[in-house]
Amino acid sequence: MRRHQVPQRWFLFFSLLVFTPALAQDSARCVGGKPSAPIRIEVFSDFQCPACRSFYLETMRSVLADYADAGKVCVVYREFPLNQHPYARPAARYAHAALQLGVRQWALVADALYLSQDRWSLDGQLEPVLASALSKEDLDRVKKLAAEDAVETVIDRDIALAKQFQVTSTPTFFISANGKTEKITGVIQYPILRRYLDHLLNP
Repeated sequence: MRRHQVPQRWFLFFSLLVFTPALAQDSARCVGGKPSAPIRIEVFSDFQCPACRSFYLETMRSVLADYADAGKVCVVYREFPLNQHPYARPAARYAHAALQLGVRQWALVADALYLSQDRWSLDGQLEPVLASALSKEDLDRVKKLAAEDAVETVIDRDIALAKQFQVTSTPTFFISANGKTEKITGVIQYPILRRYLDHLLNP
């Protein structure tokens, strides 16, 4: 890792970065922003993971609002359900199915899953959580899409990509900008990530 010309305030943050080859620009859909944005953030996440809950609610929702909506960042969420979380994969199926309806539906489902994580993690009762977030019409469509084999294929592809890039825990995310990609593992608080994104946008 290069350490020259690194401002002091970035020292601790840069200590978490691992420079890595860029992830393949596949057909994964931005859940916020556009593919042409100057920064791309790809998050490998598990809906039953408490750290992922904190990262999404306390950091990534703000990134989506402040940077993705402004066209500065494309945010991609990839599914990486961990084996110790028995309900993570069903949750991932619903989330991906919701994304097929649109980014608004994905955000509604992601919000509901993370906000109610402590409840459905106990018994796997996901449908009441979805029903509280979606219209009946959208809920019916999400349930139908979630049952299709194509959704399982997408999740398996995300898992294979995670293994290719040595993702072993969640959340792990990759920031691609200015021809470089950095891998970061763990939760980063929004004020720190915000300053780093601003640094990338205005080097």
